[in-house]
Amino acid sequence: MDPDVALLSRAGGRNKNEDYCRFDEKDSFGCYLLADGLGGHKGGDVASRTIGEAVSEAFLASPGLSPEKLSAYVDHARTVFTGATGSRNIPAGMKSTLVVLLLSSTQALWGHIGDSRLYYFRSDKISFQTHDHSVPQMLADSGDIRAEQIRFHEDRNRLTAAFDGSDMPRFEYLKEPILINKGDAFLLCSDGFWEYLTEGDMEEDLKNTAEAEEWLKLMEKRLLERVKSGHDNYSALTVKIR
Repeated sequence: MDPDVALLSRAGGRNKNEDYCRFDEKDSFGCYLLADGLGGHKGGDVASRTIGEAVSEAFLASPGLSPEKLSAYVDHARTVFTGATGSRNIPAGMKSTLVVLLLSSTQALWGHIGDSRLYYFRSDKISFQTHDHSVPQMLADSGDIRAEQIRFHEDRNRLTAAFDGSDMPRFEYLKEPILINKGDAFLLCSDGFWEYLTEGDMEEDLKNTAEAEEWLKLMEKRLLERVKSGHDNYSALTVKIR
């Protein structure tokens, strides 16, 4: 496999960056992930890094692409996270979002918990996006607000599920892989990123760029033109299938 990949992770207007993203590729498989330590919870940066590193560790030890593999990687992270919580310099009560994408040369599989998102693009249009585990998403599902009002809603930071070391029944993932084609693309991003970019912005910038890094830079440029002082950390990872 030879996907085109780019990533960024910025503190934004905050003193500390509690986001963590990375990718690893081994034996014709790839693992791409992003985690966002929950603001207001002491140790959010430690939570996101602990979870992300554990998922990557499990992937590198046994690379593959299947629901069973993804479940095993997340279970390993849960074990590591639970064991770390409460130890020296790792406070109890840590929480984080998590979104994971697995790729092979022909297939993709993903899962998530929280409000960090994955977008899947085909022919420069969004074919799928993950469903936030948040109060505003619940309000949108019930018809009380429009989907676009999730951005900047007063309760946008209230999550209904997050990675906290439990059995995580709310970790959602595809039950079987999908086939991917040349030209397909993926965007993994934290809420500090997608809040400032509409889905139309993402599609337009994808259509107008050839490389993953160029696509990511165009979206970041839009974000920086719109943010206010003190804005949240923001992170994103783009993948284009060559």
